[in-house]
Amino acid sequence: MNRRYLAGGLAAALAGAAAYPIWQWVQIRRAPARQNALLIGGASAMYELNVALGKEFEKQYGVQVIVEGGGSLQGLLAAKRRAIDIAAMARDLQSTEADPQTHNHLIARDAIAIVVNTQCPVKQLRQQVVRDVLTGKIDNWKTLGGPDSPIEVVTRPRESSTSRYVSEVVLAGDDLSLKAQVRKSRDELLAFIRQTPNAIGCVATDDGGLPSDIVSLEIDNIPMLRETVLSGRYPYARSLYLLTFGLARPQALDFIALAESPAGQAIVDRAGFVPVR
Repeated sequence: MNRRYLAGGLAAALAGAAAYPIWQWVQIRRAPARQNALLIGGASAMYELNVALGKEFEKQYGVQVIVEGGGSLQGLLAAKRRAIDIAAMARDLQSTEADPQTHNHLIARDAIAIVVNTQCPVKQLRQQVVRDVLTGKIDNWKTLGGPDSPIEVVTRPRESSTSRYVSEVVLAGDDLSLKAQVRKSRDELLAFIRQTPNAIGCVATDDGGLPSDIVSLEIDNIPMLRETVLSGRYPYARSLYLLTFGLARPQALDFIALAESPAGQAIVDRAGFVPVR
């Protein structure tokens, strides 16, 4: 589901495909009442963060902010076509996407935790082993030094930002096991992990910290800590950016400055991400 936030109290949910059509952003821009609004679109993982920043921005500057999801790629394309002011990017730019006119501003980091039940004796895995487990190539804990019991993989729906990140980064494009259990929400996934000693799943840290009764595995002997996520040492850490293209509107630069300021970084922290300043 694509979501829209209009600072000032208006909000709506738009059903549809994960990729938000650029022409709809253009239509939003053309609406007379919104021509001076600041339009932000892109990574769904950054939606709530941008909404929170938008509320603070409107409070300080009196400028309406409209926030959309739709995905990093759609946001990038929309920014390049001047349909929006700022693209929210939950990944680094690929070499084919780099352009002298694109300006990336790092505002936060987050990570994917590989989580298991507290009864699981396995405490760390290599990246390749994680991939083999999630794809079903390794399907018994005995192979990993654990008990002789099947590994039960649990995942979020395919359209969730967490699942997309797992597919792109953790699985490196491989397919998730067809036997994987699907849970609609983070809470449902964590409940499954709690109730199933032989379960394993993936959780985004931007949803808030992990409960004490859930174990996050070390990856390549590196624990998922605030310090390792910030430094990028933790393998499944990612960077979150605000991107402008060409000569940005002053309002867009002011919004980015707010996100980078102590007040903005405090909002980043409250949203469950790792501040970078």
